[in-house]
Amino acid sequence: MKKGLKYTLVSLGSLVVLAGVGLGIMYVVSPYKVKRWLGIASSYSDVFVDRLKGQPYTRGGYDGIDVSKHNGVIKWKEIAKNKRIKFVYIRATHGKGYVDRHYCRNIRLARKYGLKVGSYHLMSAGSSATAQFRDFQKMVKKGEQDLIPVLDVEEKGIQGRWKGRQLQDSIQVFADLVKKHYGKYPIIYSNESFYNKEMGAKFNRYYLFIANYNSRQPSIDGRGKCNIWQYSETGHLHGIGERVDLSRFMNGTTIKDLML
Repeated sequence: MKKGLKYTLVSLGSLVVLAGVGLGIMYVVSPYKVKRWLGIASSYSDVFVDRLKGQPYTRGGYDGIDVSKHNGVIKWKEIAKNKRIKFVYIRATHGKGYVDRHYCRNIRLARKYGLKVGSYHLMSAGSSATAQFRDFQKMVKKGEQDLIPVLDVEEKGIQGRWKGRQLQDSIQVFADLVKKHYGKYPIIYSNESFYNKEMGAKFNRYYLFIANYNSRQPSIDGRGKCNIWQYSETGHLHGIGERVDLSRFMNGTTIKDLML
């Protein structure tokens, strides 16, 4: 009896060790799949902290928000009660090899409470557009998306390393891969001045998500138009303990136009 129990325990111990080794190998080969299987992007505090307590809430004027780890732990049940919010964009990846640590939690809970959600990638000049898309695709599952993906192209991400044609070609490569995998070209997000200077008319046929915080509607050179105007980066909403970006639809754009 004791001998049999001993063998059973040894066998179970061996299985645990083998499972651990297998999980370790899987993580080396594909860390994103392991993280999704475990339900995490990385370890983080799951405690909501209201750093804006006592300060007035934003009353209106917005149609949607975009969030990342910088917004802290979000109370999505509270956000879902806000009927002004028609769309939510959640940062998934940045450059190559970086996953927003709150992404899995954010996308899961935002969908759970019935919000229309999409994901965005912050482009970097540190690696190829193809490599960056592969990371984005691994994290952003088509079946979990309501909205067209967003490609975030900012000066701070490019850091002057890509300019003109090189930048435009990289954006086009990423956009073509999004179209092939998700069925639609991405929405292009950028600051108004950076978009007009570096991207210009080449992407005017895309839906444009433009940041401009000076109370003036964004102006796009050529025949392009701004579809979503990110007009504030200092919003304060119930359920988010940090300042949050606020955006509104422009030029007749509606939530139907954003649907994947």
